[in-house]
Amino acid sequence: MFRIEYLKLTDHPQLGEIELFLSDIEELNNNLKPYTSVIIGPNGTGKSFILRTISDILMQFNIFKTSEIRKINLPYSFQLRYFLEGNNYEIISSFIITNGRTKIRSYEYYMNRPFTIENSFFVNKKFDQYKIPFQKLEFPKYVIVNSILQTDRFLFKNSKPEDFYQYLGARSTSSTSSTKSSSRKTIKYLFNASSSNIDFKNNLKELLEFLGFEKSLKINYSTKINKLFFSGELIETNFKRYFEEWWHDDFSYSKRNQNNPLWSIPHYNNNFRNNDKKISDTVEYLNHVAKNKLIHKARSTSKILSIDLFDNNLSEEEFEIIRQLEYLDIINIDGIIINKNNSVLSLSDISSGEFHLIISMIGIFSKIENNCLILIDEPEISLHPNWQMQYISFLKKVFSKYQSCHFILTSHSHFIVSDLEGQSSSITALNRDNETGDIQAKLLLADTFCWSAEEVLYSVFNVRSTRNTFLEYDLNKMISLINNNSNDYNEIKKILQKFSSIVISEGDPLNIIIEKAQKYIKNA
Repeated sequence: MFRIEYLKLTDHPQLGEIELFLSDIEELNNNLKPYTSVIIGPNGTGKSFILRTISDILMQFNIFKTSEIRKINLPYSFQLRYFLEGNNYEIISSFIITNGRTKIRSYEYYMNRPFTIENSFFVNKKFDQYKIPFQKLEFPKYVIVNSILQTDRFLFKNSKPEDFYQYLGARSTSSTSSTKSSSRKTIKYLFNASSSNIDFKNNLKELLEFLGFEKSLKINYSTKINKLFFSGELIETNFKRYFEEWWHDDFSYSKRNQNNPLWSIPHYNNNFRNNDKKISDTVEYLNHVAKNKLIHKARSTSKILSIDLFDNNLSEEEFEIIRQLEYLDIINIDGIIINKNNSVLSLSDISSGEFHLIISMIGIFSKIENNCLILIDEPEISLHPNWQMQYISFLKKVFSKYQSCHFILTSHSHFIVSDLEGQSSSITALNRDNETGDIQAKLLLADTFCWSAEEVLYSVFNVRSTRNTFLEYDLNKMISLINNNSNDYNEIKKILQKFSSIVISEGDPLNIIIEKAQKYIKNA
């Protein structure tokens, strides 16, 4: 089981000094469901930077352990404490002054060190017995980062399947994204997961059902150069000539000059040239497809090759051949096809909320294993409020087999927060001090499952609505205590503390009641 427990930062370029508790330590033994931590706060409180910082720390130290790179490039001091498979691990950084002038950042590593807030950052010698060498530090299986934002804060990386850091964001390069690139990445995830993860297809069916779609998903490809590749009579010699002798006058399937090669030739040279077995298998598959699987495409000379992802006869070998045909530019992606209310829809036809949820979830489904950390930035964007209210329950349901994983989300949505179960979730609220500009974090130990929207707004987001019954309840209770000369001063102080965190205009009559209550406490 993996859980991030605690993070403290000092001199962080964007976050300054901040201390965060991201899971309730008392709940570490509760591993019946994946653990979800939600970080909430107004714009400008650094929610996305927190996720980026966590991923950067774990990624850099994992690289340090698994490669020959021996440099940590983190421009801040930190303490990170996490729980993994029965042990607590800590990485603590600080400055050491050398030669009276030069500052060098040093790192210390601990296992199962007793933890209190008082000894959290500066560790004295009495804890030396808990120090461990760096090589004994253990890490989660993967750090998976996900965002639908084109301007997400995560480090962009074209992650390979075996990489520790898995970028599943919207960008296809370090600065750009597109619907086409999202579809291409989604298909890659679909193929990889379908051939390697036995639970993936069932999870995908649950996702489609959650969104109101039928349990059907197909990937359509348009064919190219039909007279050659999809005649049903393709021979290996012509397959080779298309990529190796395309300029010859007696080869009628290509009109290109010798100095104008196909863009797919490098892939052919690296993967097919001199590999007669691979060429033979590909030609055999193309002839089989041409005779048995192609569908006519309306108003086009191309045809459609439709791959049913839930076809139990679909093999890993067929997935691989299809991938290779795309790289060779013999087929092109035409669309990902789903069904709703007996209508056939492409992903490009559905709402942005449906589209974003499908592609983000498919990405996570395709990568997740036990003991993973999953960081999701603002998943509520474009989602209908009904889906926002069910989002965390859905996460816990479809990832129920991955109880050992920790999901950390940032959100502005009070609907998402209303779906948190106290025993397997936590809320960390961020606020920026108006006077100092410092960001403050508070772990809220509240079970918000099935709370109403206005209760969440008032109790979690500190937002007062004009008809908020929960504010009215606290107000009436405080007035009653004062009018009855109650000596329950702690309860009055507790209510005043709630009121101090909400925005009240200067002329609001509520100020008179607050002032009266403050005098009552002062004169007690």
